[in-house]
Amino acid sequence: MAIYAYMRVSTETQAERNGTQAQKAAIKLYCEQNNIELSGTFEDLGISGTITDRPALLDLLSVLEKDDKILVLNTSRLWRDDDAKIIIKKQIMNAKASVLSIEQPTYDIYTKDPNEYLLNAIMEILDQYDRMSIAMKMAKGRRAKAKKGEKACGLAPIGYKWINADIVTDNQAADIVKDIYTAYVDLQSLQKVAEYCTEKGYKTSRGNDYSKATLKKILNNDFYIGIVTHNGNKTKGVHTPIIDRGLFDKVQTLLTKTA
Repeated sequence: MAIYAYMRVSTETQAERNGTQAQKAAIKLYCEQNNIELSGTFEDLGISGTITDRPALLDLLSVLEKDDKILVLNTSRLWRDDDAKIIIKKQIMNAKASVLSIEQPTYDIYTKDPNEYLLNAIMEILDQYDRMSIAMKMAKGRRAKAKKGEKACGLAPIGYKWINADIVTDNQAADIVKDIYTAYVDLQSLQKVAEYCTEKGYKTSRGNDYSKATLKKILNNDFYIGIVTHNGNKTKGVHTPIIDRGLFDKVQTLLTKTA
């Protein structure tokens, strides 16, 4: 168990009773009276208690472990409004640490305050709103990419690969895809093509043999002729096609006949 001292003073209160020197003196006396040896001291000077993004506070929260304690003159040094209180308390409780307040000796961070249930609910709603906003921005970005003919997300089809945010042809795998299309035209059977792939030693990206289901998915995928599909909408892609349109159409006709 470690005990860390934390001091904060805002610009407008540096000269008041809770200034840096007053906090240091009170903490020193408390430690002497209670035989406490501090494991570290953290100070935020000239920063409001309504701000959670404080350098020293963030450093302190990052080192907290189970059963550690934060020693303060009073809890107003940690927070000055309910928003900051909820956020900072959550971080302390996540670490399973606690707070020692010199001027509030009975204070317990784990005591349930009925007023905090509402504040916690509000914070959870705000968290959900933030997550939704991020998801909406990502969806908007994917939609914008698709409109420009770029693959927006997901796994690269066999024959292609991702390089950073761009999808490019995987030449070795692309040759296998071309061979699969040609073999299907010749054999006109998914089962026979699967056997053909096994004989040739072709493997999927996961190292498995090609199944009839995987082959059908490849043969039906118009991404190979330069089409990008996003949420059911099709757009001419900017990627390089690896299958000729005539061959693709022929395969579709054969698939319909043999279905």
